Amino acid sequence: MSYFSDKEYNEEDRRNNAFQAVNAVREAVSLAKRANQPVTYEQTLDIIEDLNPQLYYEVTTLLARKNESDVVKFFKEKAENKSTDKVIIDPIDLINEELEELEEIIKKDKSKRFLNKRIFDLKNALTYFQPRKISEHKILNRDFYLAERPSFKFSETLYKDDEFVDYKLDDNKVLRLRLLHPDKPEHIIGADLIYEQFNLKTKQVRFLVLQYKTWNSNNLNLSSGNIANQFEKLDKNLCKSGFCSNYEGEEKSSGYRLPFCSAFLRPTSYIASEDSKLVSTGIHVPICQVLKIKENEKSLTAKNSKGKAISFKIFDELYVENMLGSRWLNFKELEDFYSSKDILSYIDRIRVHAQEVTID
Repeated sequence: MSYFSDKEYNEEDRRNNAFQAVNAVREAVSLAKRANQPVTYEQTLDIIEDLNPQLYYEVTTLLARKNESDVVKFFKEKAENKSTDKVIIDPIDLINEELEELEEIIKKDKSKRFLNKRIFDLKNALTYFQPRKISEHKILNRDFYLAERPSFKFSETLYKDDEFVDYKLDDNKVLRLRLLHPDKPEHIIGADLIYEQFNLKTKQVRFLVLQYKTWNSNNLNLSSGNIANQFEKLDKNLCKSGFCSNYEGEEKSSGYRLPFCSAFLRPTSYIASEDSKLVSTGIHVPICQVLKIKENEKSLTAKNSKGKAISFKIFDELYVENMLGSRWLNFKELEDFYSSKDILSYIDRIRVHAQEVTID
């Protein structure tokens, strides 16, 4: 039995920790796919099912309800209004009717931005009415190319029970995903997502660490000893290890780029019940800025983090464009870093480890 299904622990805490884990997978997959917008929660849950069916069952039990988007609500109301005592209109039929019309139009001109957006929303709305199951059209396809690559041996020493799945991406890339299954609440600490970007041609790697915390009404208590210790540990292990410095050892980049910040806090919305809508409030706050706010404030809020945080709308794009995240390192530098900081002792505290690999 894992922590997520252990009823000895508070259900709300388990639910919110499960939501954080889902968000970590969602962010990793969105980064890897270079998506213009984050992948949906349903697509994320599909990936979790692929990685670990037992964990999928436990998480979806805690987060039972699918998101009811505005598009879904619109077609539900429309179907209800058009229905009579004798004829019941199905919202799915109404969605498919509009979808067929738009897809016919888009065949003539695929550049129509708003029509494409509407088609995307309609297709997402259809998933609401479908039972949860393994998708017939995976957003990621399994690929075992990395398993046969002698040039990609990194992290073999990090994991004794090396359970992972390799997925094929565009542009000659592969995403290796690990989902770690905690069995105690104290393991839900430390780094929630480590995202590494490898280039086998240049033999370089850079990384990003995200810690997810639940805040209620956009307010996160920073005075809690447990939370404060976690942030200080990340600050000590990452921020003060020199990874924010550029290639010349200076804190600021000489080029047009944000600092080489590699550790961020990612607040997630509070999920009160299994019927709560899955919505992520999406800001990313550098850990060093969190600690500066803590010097004068008891809580992190949307107000006091303004000007110090990065919107989720641009965070992924900035990382992909090498505008934030650590500088490029050689494989040995990163391996030495993991060894010197005793990352091995924290393996059970890292919930998602994602490695994006560009094949040479």
